[in-house]
Amino acid sequence: MEFDVKIGTTKERVIITNSNQTTSFLWEGENVLSTPSMISEMEETCRLLLKDFFLKDNEWDSVGTLVEIRHIAATPVGSKIRLKAIVESVNNRKVMFNVEAFDEMEKIGDGRHERFIINIPKFKSKFEEKKKKLFVNN
Repeated sequence: MEFDVKIGTTKERVIITNSNQTTSFLWEGENVLSTPSMISEMEETCRLLLKDFFLKDNEWDSVGTLVEIRHIAATPVGSKIRLKAIVESVNNRKVMFNVEAFDEMEKIGDGRHERFIINIPKFKSKFEEKKKKLFVNN
């Protein structure tokens, strides 16, 4: 299947951070958005861009393959975060994005994220085969 992913396509979304997205090692009662949570939301914004514009068939989705992210400012839980993803380049089923995150005061993160477009049934079949070879039962 061919995908006509267009360079420059943009998606923005707004979330409100919650207590499941915090670090827990700085000080007692601290509620700071963690770097892994910010990255996860950036990845999801890129995934949704592909789903909304280019992967309408439910058998197709994408998985993350590369993350180059800077977390440059702390954000308290309960803050609104605006996430932005822009398609930077496309190489067959490999899509590179520029990503940014902002709270209501400043930019809190930026970088690049790569995703690979997959056929879910084929991906699942290969994954199940790998589990068998590794003797994993879950």
